[in-house]
Amino acid sequence: MPFSRKFRDGMGFPEEGQIVDGFSVESVSVSHVGVSEGRYEYPSEIVVKGEGNVNKVKAAFKGFFKARRTVFSEYGNPYQCHHGRMEVKDLGSGRFSVTSRGACTRVFLRDEFERFAAYLRERGLVVGGKDEAEWKTAIDEYLKQYEGATSRRTPFFR
Repeated sequence: MPFSRKFRDGMGFPEEGQIVDGFSVESVSVSHVGVSEGRYEYPSEIVVKGEGNVNKVKAAFKGFFKARRTVFSEYGNPYQCHHGRMEVKDLGSGRFSVTSRGACTRVFLRDEFERFAAYLRERGLVVGGKDEAEWKTAIDEYLKQYEGATSRRTPFFR
C-alpha cells in the first residue's frame, strides 16, 4: 500500500505556505486506513486562509479533487488513487477546512500486460518470434519506466 506520505506526494497535495487561488495553505494532514485487501483510504485535511467563502474555496480546489493518479507503493506495486469527495467548512476569521477521504486500490498491471502480450502473440500482431521469457523481461523493463514516469509528478499546484 502507498503510505500516507506517498499518497500525499503522488496526488500532488499543496505544501504549507503555498498560495492556491488567493488562499494560503496553513496545514496539510494525510493519514491512511486499511479497508480491505488491496484497498486503502486516506483521510485528509487542508486548512487554508484567505478572502472569500466556501464556494470560492471549492472552486480553488475543484480540479485537484477530481484528479486520479497511479501511485506506487514502497514495494513498487501500483495503486489507482483518487481524492474522494471534497467537503469545505468555514472555520471563521477567513479560515477554511477542506477535507476528503481518498482511496487507493491495487492494480495488477503485470498480469494485464502479460495477458495483452499473449493476445498479441496469439493473433500474430507482433513482428518477430519473441518467446514468453523475452516478453516477461520486456514487461519488467516497461514497468520500471512506467513507475519512473508516473512517480515524477509535478505538483498539482505551482
